[in-house]
Order: sequence, then structure tokens, then C-alpha cells
Amino acid sequence: MKKISMIFLCLLTIVLITGCNNSNEDVERKLICTTVENEDGMNVEQVISMTYKNNKLNHMTMEVNTTISDSTVQENWELFKSTMDENNKEFNKDGVSLKIEKDDQNYKYNTILDIDVLNASEEILKEQGFEGLKDDNSSLESNKELAEKDGAICEIK
Repeated sequence: MKKISMIFLCLLTIVLITGCNNSNEDVERKLICTTVENEDGMNVEQVISMTYKNNKLNHMTMEVNTTISDSTVQENWELFKSTMDENNKEFNKDGVSLKIEKDDQNYKYNTILDIDVLNASEEILKEQGFEGLKDDNSSLESNKELAEKDGAICEIK
């Protein structure tokens, strides 16, 4: 009997020290939404990943992966790349970065925009078209609903 009460006392102490908070507020949750379009020999996959903690968006990554399958566009691959490069300049500034990946053999052009919402400056967010992102109070669930209405396939992890 003494052994059982000692075990109970130990368990009670652990619960009191660590707490028994089952709240989802401290849990990090990720919303990943994907759309795919195939038009004129170009397959464009867009993947948006939004990480929430304390029910607040704190990180977002947007990938646009373009694969060229049309032989005419493949013949003009260099022109396609230079046009894309003019519109997409790599940078890393104030919590926001844009990275470009190119695969000449497989005719792939990918852009990856990464936003550390907590540390990004308002100025850089505005420059990139994300003005007010820090103050956005939309929930993971409402963003999922909106994205799915627009045809995206979403999952929560």
C-alpha cells in the first residue's frame, strides 16, 4: 500500500510540475495547400505552407514549381528562363527570402518565397504584397476553407 501511494505521489508531483495543459494554443500546426494547373504545355504546381502557433500565423512558404512539357516552349527555354528571372530576383532581407531553382535538363523553374512573419519587417512585407500579414487574425481553419473554395487541396499537420 505504501508503494502505491508513493507512486501516486510521484505522478501527482510530475503533473503539478509539468502541468496538464491540453490546450491547442501552444501546439504548432501547419496548413499545406496545393493547386495544380496544366496549360499550354506548362505544368504549374503551387504549394503554400502556413505554420501557426498560439493560433497565430508565424511562418509561410510559397513554392511555385513550373515544368515545361511543350517542345516549342522547351526550344525557347533560355528565353523563358530569362523572362522569369527578370520577374523573380533572388533576395534575403528582413525575414523574407526568395530563392530560384532551375533544372535545365528537365525544364523546371521553381520559386520559393519564405516569410518569417514574426521577424519580417512591415516594409518588406508591403514590398512583396503581404501588407498587414502580421496583423492578420484569420485562423488556420478559415484559410483552409478559403483555399479549398479556390480549388486547392489542403491538409493540416
